[in-house]
This record gives sequence, C-alpha cells and structure tokens, in this order.
Amino acid sequence: MRKLLPLAGVALTVLLGALLLVTIYFTLFDLQWIVFLAGVLFAAVAATASQASKAQWMIARRTRQLQRTKEALADEAARRERASQAQIQAEACLQLINDALPVMIAYVDRDERCRQHNRAFAQWGRHSGGEIEGRLLRDVIGAGVYGQLKPRIAEALTGRKTQGETGWRRLDGETTDCTVTLLPFPPETERPPGFYLLVAAHAEAWSAPPAAAVESVGDVLVVPNASGESVYLESMTEQLISGADPRGQLVRALQEDHFILFTQKIRPLAPAAGDGDGDIAEVLLRLQEEEKNMLPPGGFFPIAERYNLMEEIDRWVVRNLLKWCAKKRRDNRAWRTPLYCVNLCGATLCDAGFAPYVEGELDRYAMPAESLCFEIAEPDLLDHYRAVHSLMHALKPRGCRFTADAFGSVKVSFASFRELKFDFIKIDGSIIQNIVRERSDLAKTRAIAAACRNLGVRTIAEFVESDETLALLRDIGIDYAQGFGIGKPGPIGHSA
Repeated sequence: MRKLLPLAGVALTVLLGALLLVTIYFTLFDLQWIVFLAGVLFAAVAATASQASKAQWMIARRTRQLQRTKEALADEAARRERASQAQIQAEACLQLINDALPVMIAYVDRDERCRQHNRAFAQWGRHSGGEIEGRLLRDVIGAGVYGQLKPRIAEALTGRKTQGETGWRRLDGETTDCTVTLLPFPPETERPPGFYLLVAAHAEAWSAPPAAAVESVGDVLVVPNASGESVYLESMTEQLISGADPRGQLVRALQEDHFILFTQKIRPLAPAAGDGDGDIAEVLLRLQEEEKNMLPPGGFFPIAERYNLMEEIDRWVVRNLLKWCAKKRRDNRAWRTPLYCVNLCGATLCDAGFAPYVEGELDRYAMPAESLCFEIAEPDLLDHYRAVHSLMHALKPRGCRFTADAFGSVKVSFASFRELKFDFIKIDGSIIQNIVRERSDLAKTRAIAAACRNLGVRTIAEFVESDETLALLRDIGIDYAQGFGIGKPGPIGHSA
C-alpha cells in the first residue's frame, strides 16, 4: 500500500494538469500564450509531483530505518537482561562460595573502611553485615589486632602483598593464631584503591577430626587436608606454583637459579650523608614463576617459610649477589661496588652456620665485606636478640654492616640498639607515609631522627612516594630515603 501512494500522487497531478490544459485551450488566449502558460503550468506541476514523490520515498525509508532500530533496541534489551541475570547468578555463586570459605575475607578501601566481607568475617567477630559495611577496620577488628596489622596495611596500600602470623583476638575475648594476608587490588598497582584482608585460622586451632574429614565451627566449614593445612593456604599454593609439589619446585628453583635479584635505590638526602658509602640499594628477590604468571612479587615467601626453606633462600641471595658483583667488577675494573642491603629472616638469624658461610663466600669471590649490609626487622630483633648479637659480633669486625628494619612498627624504643651498634635504622613505612597529614607521625619521625643522631646511627626513611614527603624528611634531618618516589625496584644493575 505504501508503495502505491507515490504513484497515486503522480497520477493525480498529471490528471489535474490535463484538465488545466483543456481549460486554457477553450479560452480566448492566442496559441502562443496558451503554449507558454501550459509549459509554466506543466513545470510547476512536475516540480510539485517530484517533491511529493521524494517526500513519500523519504518517509518510507525512515520508516524502515526506524523499524530496524526498534528491532536492534529490542535485541539489545534482551541481551542486557540476559547479562543482568548472568551477573546476578555469578554474584550469588561468588557470595555462596565466599560464605562457605573458612577464610575471613574483607575488602578495605584506602580510608581503611570495610566495603565488602563474607559470612566468616562477620561471624568471627560476632558482627552482622550492617555493622561492618562502611566502618573503620580498626573499630571492626579491635585496636589490638589493628595495631599489629598497621605496618602491613601501609605496605598493602603501596601495592605490596604482605603476609604474616598474628594472634587474632576476637571481640568475645578469645585469641586464635592466624595467618593474615593483605592483597592489594587491583594487583600490580602503585597506589591501589584498597586491599583484600584474608585471615585463616591455623588448623590446630580447631578441634580437628581425622584427615580428609569435614568439620563445622558455628556455620563455617573447615576442610583440612591430610597435613592439616587450611583450604586457604592450599588454594594460595596452587595459585602461586603450578606444580603439585610446591616444596620440590622451590628446591629446584634454588638448585637451578630460577630466582631473580632485584634492587631498589636508597638515596642520600644530604651531601654528607653518603660520604664513604657510594651507591646504596636494597636487594629484593623475585621468582621467575612470578614474572611468567604475572603474580604479586614475593608471594613464594609464605610457602618457603612453611617448608623451612628461608635459610637456603637467604644463602642463595648472598652467594649470587657476590657472584654477580665479582663478574661486574671483572668486566669493568672502574666499577665501584655499591652497598647492598640484604634482608635476613628469623630462621637465618638463628643459624649458627650463616656467619661462617658469609665469610667463606666473601673470600671465594674476593669481595669486600663493606659491600654487604644485613637488614634485620625490628620484630625479629626483639624475638632473636641473642642470635642477632652473635651474628653482628661475628660479621661486624669483618666489615659487614647492619640495618634495623621496620623500626617503630612494634614500638619506638632504643634499648635494644645501645649494645648492638647498628649502622642504620630504617624507619617503618607506615610512619613515613603519614608524616604529611599526621602530626603525631611527624613528631615521631623527628624524635627518631634526633635520637639516632645522638647514637651516631644514620636513618633511612622507607615508602617515600612524594616530593612533599621528601622535603619534610630533609627538614627533619633524615639521612636517606627509599621508595617509589626515589626509584622503583628493577633487575640488579638497572640503576647501579
């Protein structure tokens, strides 16, 4: 019907034109005027007919386009509805899995407010969901546990995954030993908008049935494996290492040198601070498996600690660091060896054979002991004071230097440092990150700097990220700075 409308319009126009021509013919005009007026009339009628036809054609075309658009919108609405239903189902499935996990899970934003959590997290502290969302983490988990986690929270908010053991005190007064992991999200981000807090109670904390059995603690299921490991640790191991034998894979990585040495620059803040030291850098460690699978750096450490491999890893670092330095010096005799800061774990501190091993490797590669500075975290210093004293007594006369790392993370006290004579004190990053906005942390940093000057110990500020923080540290009198604002970690030699 729509196709006949333009033709009908044209036919009607032609008919009217013919009638007009007949009318003109029977008037008294001369033939010339009749022909002229007929031509004008025909042109006008033809133009009108053309416009009408074109309008009808455009209307038909727009009608077809509108119909196609309507059909496309209907398809899009159907797809949106299907996607919405799929998302609802996926979220319900994820929530079901989260609520079934024995691991306490919560997402915390940069303001340290809880934004998401699972049922285990709420039940552990006897909270309801409405009492957690939007509240400060400190208020949810209690000041005691929060004080232990604060240094790790500061690291997580700089994009670094952290993990450790702590006594998790519930709000009902009971305390359970737990493994606490903080996962920055999104990963591989320097300043993530938040982090996931995962807390797994140790298997021995439960009334564990025989292996492979399933038990219930309240409404939370705990499924221990044959060795009593929690579901959480098992899943993290599977994520990190693709093989079925994580210990064997780490042993092979040690034997076949599958680790990678990274360094991060430590910059002097005053010209006199670096006199005699040359370049300074902290030595970090990466596993090739991490690089290949885009996993967070250092994720293998909890597994290495679980299988008592940290001492071997510390020895691998010392051996391969000195080996790399010796080769670098052979290739370039003008190269000056930097001062490399190497982190030591608690197990290595208690290893009586570590000091002789270091001396043997120094002799083997003919490297100066002054190129090594061993970093000892303040918690390990407090836990293994006698072992640290013995290690420093053995290696300091040789020329090795020592740094007290994460100072202030537990408490601010210099009682342990008067006898040990550390060369450097590294102020904990959780303090440094807040000196711009927290007057108490700024005052604490000033006090540490003043006390260190009186003791003749040089200070290093870690987690330095901004020029404003750097200016404050210079004003306070801090000797060195380290952090993403100074230089990002990279393979050894990238900035040496």
